[in-house]
Amino acid sequence: MGLLVESEPLGERRFRDVFLDHGHRVELEAEVVRYEPPNHLEVRLVADAFRARSTHLVGETDGGSRLTTTVETEYTKRLARIAGPLVARRAQAQLEADHRALKELLEAGEPAPGTAK
Repeated sequence: MGLLVESEPLGERRFRDVFLDHGHRVELEAEVVRYEPPNHLEVRLVADAFRARSTHLVGETDGGSRLTTTVETEYTKRLARIAGPLVARRAQAQLEADHRALKELLEAGEPAPGTAK
């Protein structure tokens, strides 16, 4: 999560996260609603202008693994709905960059950020 600048635990499976994107600060509450290591993670996200559900699945492929991420977003403010297509394109580009960075770390034998070696 390349844009994450703060993360604070709020209790079991709940966090307050802050992202900084092109000078714009987005604060949200994240709740892990399903966690089945090592293959499934589902997180509910709530911010001032949107609600979202992010699902991450790891599956086996020939000679490796594939990470698939799906994000379903509902914009709760009019301006956010108008800006939604632009926000979605930028979020998609950031997600792809994050996936590439994670792939490079794993292929180099490095642990993912936040995990032990």
